[in-house]
Amino acid sequence: MSSSKNPSRSTGSRGRSADQKAAPKKAAARKRVDKADRPGRICPACGGVQPGAEGRAKSSKPTGLRIRQAGRAATARPAPAATAKRADSAAAPVEPTAPPAPAEAPAPAPAEAPAPAPARVPVDAPTLIKGIVERVPAALSEAAAGDAPPPSALTAAVRKAVLDEFRTRAAFTGRVAEMDALLWTQPDHGGPAVRASMADHLKALGIRRLDTPDQAEAFVVTEGTGEAFELLRPAYVDELTGKVILAGQLRRIAPDAAQHTTGEDA
Repeated sequence: MSSSKNPSRSTGSRGRSADQKAAPKKAAARKRVDKADRPGRICPACGGVQPGAEGRAKSSKPTGLRIRQAGRAATARPAPAATAKRADSAAAPVEPTAPPAPAEAPAPAPAEAPAPAPARVPVDAPTLIKGIVERVPAALSEAAAGDAPPPSALTAAVRKAVLDEFRTRAAFTGRVAEMDALLWTQPDHGGPAVRASMADHLKALGIRRLDTPDQAEAFVVTEGTGEAFELLRPAYVDELTGKVILAGQLRRIAPDAAQHTTGEDA
């Protein structure tokens, strides 16, 4: 078969079809354009719109990607003032701050001195007996105790009871005073515990110890010469009756050697 009879098999340019001639143009049209040369593309680095290779800017509405990128960029960029403040604080040395001074507690109000106890009025047996005898008939009538005893018998019974009580108190306080006086003459007054215990007993029983010879009627002078006195034993006075339970002892000495000792000093 000759070549003249089959023109389609010819390798020349005149033998190509129209589709074969248009193929190179379509391939060129489908050629991939570089991203940097595409117009209207959002730059991932700066967020701006790229003009493209031909310098044309795509005028279109912002896409969701562009909006999200703009939001991330605004969030990532710190405020200028905050950045400067952090730079200054990083450059300046940190000075230690002194701890706050503790608040001073308000000064306590001065305690008021306790009011002195009222002086006890001495009581004697005749006055006490008279008062009881005057009040007993009225008390018996109010209690409806029946026939009241005659006044003489009532007075005798009250007198005996009161005198017995006074004698009992005098004997008991006299013993306590003698024990305290014996301890007082010791070098250490029996020790702190014994001294404190005896002071509590004396106060509870209403016995006052006199450690100075100011109340002369409660002391007796036993020995010595001179115008001054030295305390040998304290005196004890019953605060209920005002009577001396145990007389104190003094010794006369020269004025230049006078020593008025007390229970705490000796």
